[in-house]
Amino acid sequence: MKKKTQRIVVVVLALALLVTVLVPALSILTSATVTQDDIDELESQLDDITQQKEQVQAQLEEIEGDLDQAKEAVALIQSNLLLTEQQISASQLLLDEYDAQITEKENEIAQLEAEEAAQYDEFYSQVRWLEETGPVSYLSVFFQASSFSEMLDYAMLILDIMDYSDRIITQLEQTQAELDAARAELQDSRDAQALIQEDLERHQAELTTQRQQAQALYDEIAQTQAELVEKERQLAIDEAEMEELLAEAEEKYAQQIQDANQSNDGVYAWPLPGYYNISSRFGNRTHPIYGTADYHLGNDIPAPGGTPILAAQSGVVTVSRPNVSYGNYCIINHGNGYSTLYAHMRTLPIVSEGEMVTKGQVIGYVGSTGDSTGNHLHYELRINGSRGDSLMLYPGMTFYWGGVAIQGG
Repeated sequence: MKKKTQRIVVVVLALALLVTVLVPALSILTSATVTQDDIDELESQLDDITQQKEQVQAQLEEIEGDLDQAKEAVALIQSNLLLTEQQISASQLLLDEYDAQITEKENEIAQLEAEEAAQYDEFYSQVRWLEETGPVSYLSVFFQASSFSEMLDYAMLILDIMDYSDRIITQLEQTQAELDAARAELQDSRDAQALIQEDLERHQAELTTQRQQAQALYDEIAQTQAELVEKERQLAIDEAEMEELLAEAEEKYAQQIQDANQSNDGVYAWPLPGYYNISSRFGNRTHPIYGTADYHLGNDIPAPGGTPILAAQSGVVTVSRPNVSYGNYCIINHGNGYSTLYAHMRTLPIVSEGEMVTKGQVIGYVGSTGDSTGNHLHYELRINGSRGDSLMLYPGMTFYWGGVAIQGG
């Protein structure tokens, strides 16, 4: 799904190709006449469009498979999105919990710091009192007693002082230990909070990336489908237009044949008036060039080079071109399945494919192009596509073959 630009280029080129196909097709119908080759060309172009349609339909089926896979991928992404959002929610709750713990620890530390300060003050007062009283020996206190009872009182006082001092020191040490522990826990909470915050930011980045991927995937599929649907729609339009053009061309061609048939009086003119000698008959023979057994498809009529060749009957020129074997030649369709062929012309025929010709019209000149041993006209008859003896068109006419007179028809 990483080829959106290529797909767009392919669609544009395909549509441009269709334009290049339709333009010459339209020019066929705007010409004066239509030939069988024109119809064949239109059919070929129609086949091309049909093949393109099939290719597009196959691509659409393929993209539908891709779409199913993409939907599965999107569903997975949506599941990941949900999990990521749950992770973010859980992380936020944990952050809130750490925030509460940090606040509680900070308050606890503040209270311990206040107690520590008070205990320091008390300890400082005790130390200052001791400094003010000077170095006093506890034994001298005993000796100052005037009685045993007073000595006991002094002893209790000394013990109280000592106990008080010990208690102050112990409380101060305990407070300091608690303060150190609280500060350590606070640091741990802050470190854990930092890790959670880092995970939260990472999850949020993943969520953003996944959303972008999901959107890109949807956009890619939608774009590709739209391109293929548009191409299929355009191909369908062009196919319909091409079918219409083909139908018009066939109708025009049929009308040309019909016109030729109407002008066909059934009487065929000899294509080389004054030249009735046949050098090679229709049928089995030995090929004059290759010396092999051959079936001759027409009748060869020798004549000087440049002698005008006449159309044997009115009709439509369906072929006018050069050929390796026939040389320069043309075929005229006379309707009712009849066509005549004229080969080995000196130059290209002077009539064009699709052109209407009349009986007796000059269509070219005798020559010796293609497989030929000298100037002559190769004259063929075709009936519904099959070869026939062209002399059958001339009943009662006399021809000469090998010095022997033969009758046409």
